[in-house]
Amino acid sequence: MRTAPFLAAPLAAFLGLASAAPVAAEEQDTTPIVVTGQKDLEKQIDNFIGALTPSSPSAQIGRYEDEICPRALGFNDAQRATVEERIRLVAENVGLRVGAADCKINMLVIAAPDKQALLKEIGRKHYYLFGDRTPTEVRKIMAQPGSATAWQVEGQVNADGNALTRREGVPVNRTINSPSRITAGARPYVAGSVVVIDSKALDGLSTTQVADYALMRALARMDLDKLQTTTAPTILRALDAPADAEVPLTLTQWDFAFLKGLYSGPNNLYAPSQRSEIGRAIEQDVGGKGDGGDRAATDRPRG
Repeated sequence: MRTAPFLAAPLAAFLGLASAAPVAAEEQDTTPIVVTGQKDLEKQIDNFIGALTPSSPSAQIGRYEDEICPRALGFNDAQRATVEERIRLVAENVGLRVGAADCKINMLVIAAPDKQALLKEIGRKHYYLFGDRTPTEVRKIMAQPGSATAWQVEGQVNADGNALTRREGVPVNRTINSPSRITAGARPYVAGSVVVIDSKALDGLSTTQVADYALMRALARMDLDKLQTTTAPTILRALDAPADAEVPLTLTQWDFAFLKGLYSGPNNLYAPSQRSEIGRAIEQDVGGKGDGGDRAATDRPRG
């Protein structure tokens, strides 16, 4: 499938981040997370998936369909390379296609000393990074709580993978496929994503933790309020955890299973069916592991 390039031009010079000082700690041991168990697994899974896939039953959860091409800014050269390589490694293991070294950037991870100031600057000089969102929608993105702000830019294709045409502003689906109530005749896809992180929140974290957190935010359009109501162990808690809190050293089994489930099913399913695919993947990976509290065996204090 051919899609429009997400980043029209390099941003490093504009952002002034190409030679930024280190913001992440040295690599820590990345022993695989072992979940100690869970209570009421089915409810935990439903809550976790609901927090990471806010969508109406008649909608669909957009996914990357082209190869991903990550770029990290705001890190020193060694950290940038490590973050990008880690994103590529995890994405490939999840089932995404990964671009070559000279690919067109469509996943941007930025560490900035002042998150809000950078978001405003992007809004003024690189508004295209927000896609076709209205000013009101952009303001909602900028108002996201926490130390990181993330969003996806979506396009739409028909069941054949071809971009929808427009007639007087209305999308027109030209296809030879028959309509179905089970599968969609058109679907959204993620053309690109941006994750902006306040560099002060990275103190005590490894580049692996930063990369895994950023990948989760880039691939999942989450409801941050709902995320606080689930006890599932996840790397998504690492960034805003207190300095002395224990956080996973890498993606947890829940995180990895979520991403595998999201990218394993057919690309023309509606959101309820997509969630079912994700739920089966998580239950298969973490079911029967114990009582499933929100700690993992390899959690370590930050710093």
